[in-house]
Amino acid sequence: MNVIAKVLHKTDHILCYFHIEENVKPKCITDCRVKAKPSDAKIVDKHVKEANDEKHCENDKKIVGACRDVVNYPTEDSYAIALLKFIEEVCGPFPIFVKYVETTVFPLKKHFMRAWTNKFLHLGCRTTNIVESAHAQLKRYLRSSVGDLASCWDEIDKMLKNQLGEIQGSFGRSITVMVHKYKKHKLFSKLEGYVSRAALSFIDEELQRSR
Repeated sequence: MNVIAKVLHKTDHILCYFHIEENVKPKCITDCRVKAKPSDAKIVDKHVKEANDEKHCENDKKIVGACRDVVNYPTEDSYAIALLKFIEEVCGPFPIFVKYVETTVFPLKKHFMRAWTNKFLHLGCRTTNIVESAHAQLKRYLRSSVGDLASCWDEIDKMLKNQLGEIQGSFGRSITVMVHKYKKHKLFSKLEGYVSRAALSFIDEELQRSR
């Protein structure tokens, strides 16, 4: 981020909200523990412990879910209302966790919260999952990290040929079948037969977001 700010200071960039959430979860588990009652603390009973653990788990899910809702609100006004509710109602009993999200997570809001990221083109890509999915697929083809150059080259070539076949098949369906909602649209009618349906869907989402 420091390099982007110095070299490409006019460029809008997005942070992966999935990994931000993954960083929030362990802090939630450690900082948002529901304290047992004094009378219960002395009971060393398996069922009581399981009940307390279940209560902690449900509490963590509630907080992480509320945090996810704050991230996905589409406008700054709705974000502000949701943030106030999140801090005062959902996380009120856990000041340490509130301090963590206020000083570490929310200052970066313009880079991963929908209310801000919707203001510029990203074609629905708000996480690094696409890249990681491609990496995982490559690892499945390679099967081993100690292969020689020739065997790795053959496996990568096989993977790319399969991907090319899937892409060509997708284009073939796009040429012969047009989604009904695109047929009478001036923008999409010019692209019929030239752009895949997946690409048209991305363009349509950006168009709806810009309105």
